[in-house]
Amino acid sequence: MKSILFFVALLLGSLTTLTAQERFLPFHTTSASAKAALHEASTLWSNAHFSEANALVNKALVEDPDLLMAYTFVIMNDPAAADKAGMIDKALAIQTDNLTEAERILRQQFVIWKTDPAAKATATMKALADAYPTTIEALEWASGSAGLMDGNPDLGLEYALKLMALSPDFPSNYNMMGYFYMAKQQMGKAKASFNKYIELAPKESNAYDSIAEYYMTEKDYGNAAKFYDKADALGMAGAKDRAAKARAMR
Repeated sequence: MKSILFFVALLLGSLTTLTAQERFLPFHTTSASAKAALHEASTLWSNAHFSEANALVNKALVEDPDLLMAYTFVIMNDPAAADKAGMIDKALAIQTDNLTEAERILRQQFVIWKTDPAAKATATMKALADAYPTTIEALEWASGSAGLMDGNPDLGLEYALKLMALSPDFPSNYNMMGYFYMAKQQMGKAKASFNKYIELAPKESNAYDSIAEYYMTEKDYGNAAKFYDKADALGMAGAKDRAAKARAMR
């Protein structure tokens, strides 16, 4: 009986762990289709399908023009987005009455960027991660913001490791970890991270494109070309040209 009770307790504990985490940050909208589009866009963005993600964000804004989180996606996640100042103005014009805590935290960063476009988001991302410590998207955004936008791979890796502990099978987190380890010149850990991304997402073109970049950094142009070819076969834009460049350098 004791062993059965232990097994049940273990099972219930496992189920609690599985349901304790959330994938997406909460946001206010009355449109189910806008919500679904933004959730899909988040997944696409995580794996570098930027054009498809942008189309879904635009769809969400058509469905709900006051969807602050949709503006947030572009402002926070797309460094090449045109007219960020105008998008910040639109985001700040949205009424705040029904905003979630996540949206209120992110909105504060827009207030900061309104006066100082070069300001770092460190404090805002810490507040977001502290408020949503079991939400994958919160840690994902905090990691990317610190390591990619603010140029702090140590802090980016700190959030990524928290995300790995929360959700060890979340594929794109290993992509960010790979780049952070590369920035820290820890190439063995970088390679292991990129390989884990491939293991968890074998049909994602970005996984092969990233490890190809790792091999380019290591001057292993043969392997770089091979993995760029795989990325190209899966539809990664520009991978064919990068493969040709790797072969030329070989």
